Amino acid sequence: MSGTSIPYHLRQNKAIDRYAFMELLSKIDKFCDISEYSYIGFGGHSLEDFKYIHSYFRIFKMISIEEDEEVYKRQKFNQPHNCIDCFLKDSSNFITDFQRTDGTIIWLDYTKPSDLRNQIEEFQAVINKLLPFDVIKITLNSHAASYLPAQPGAKSDEIQKLRLEELRRRLGDIFPSAEVTTDMMTQKRFPEALCLVLKFAANLATQGRRDVSFQPITSFSYSDGQEMLTVTGIILEKEQEISFFNKTNIKQWELSNTNWRKPQRINVSNLTVKERLYIDALLPNSDAEVIQEKLGFLFDKNENLSLEMLKTYVIFYRQSPFFSRILI
Repeated sequence: MSGTSIPYHLRQNKAIDRYAFMELLSKIDKFCDISEYSYIGFGGHSLEDFKYIHSYFRIFKMISIEEDEEVYKRQKFNQPHNCIDCFLKDSSNFITDFQRTDGTIIWLDYTKPSDLRNQIEEFQAVINKLLPFDVIKITLNSHAASYLPAQPGAKSDEIQKLRLEELRRRLGDIFPSAEVTTDMMTQKRFPEALCLVLKFAANLATQGRRDVSFQPITSFSYSDGQEMLTVTGIILEKEQEISFFNKTNIKQWELSNTNWRKPQRINVSNLTVKERLYIDALLPNSDAEVIQEKLGFLFDKNENLSLEMLKTYVIFYRQSPFFSRILI
């Protein structure tokens, strides 16, 4: 369900998003014991997320959902721990049958833009089944051209209007007309538009539950071939919000987004080992401008873009993975 042509272990920006998710869960663990939760996700052939979550938090109740039979067979072969139950099932049927029995962490890791409405509805259906302190993360394809490609010779404002109409057509009554605007239909701002769609959908899903709300915690956009948006939130009882944030310090965390601001961009340059060691030695007490000057070269011909990439690394250097060749 979450497959891609780029090998999972080489998707640097997604890896940063995953490590940020681990850090978020460690903060939530200060408030409630994550080890007692169940984890549900789209494991793909390697079950990479499951390895990390089991290793970090000793979660023993884990479920992977997969609709592709060949990927499912690879899952069974690559299964790293016997506490992972792999199901050959599509997400819609799984969510319909899902009955929450424990604290739950669920990651809906979608990739197909053609299924956007179904994905949003599944997101809402899960929210309706979750209870306070359950965590839900959703990833959507936010590559604007995947929803409506730019036609040769067409003006940018015409393309944006057509994209807005197409997004409205696909989403129907779950499209937030008052918030999503034409100027968001660009490659750069399309993740922002989908984030507002998720906000609208989450509010609709909880409007009949006066005791709880969906509280966003993080939102990121990144590209490892295709532009993606990922949003993580928690179900909170309204009288518990203050104590939750006081105990977890999530609002003070530099990666948090608790009020539906535009998603934080992950766009880290592919650094050599020498470059990374040099930059890391200047952190955390140097800003990107100082580091770029000391380096004496740019990561892109465009100086502003180079600086933007360096600023992103300064934010995410603790979550950035090291990739290297090893002999097994």
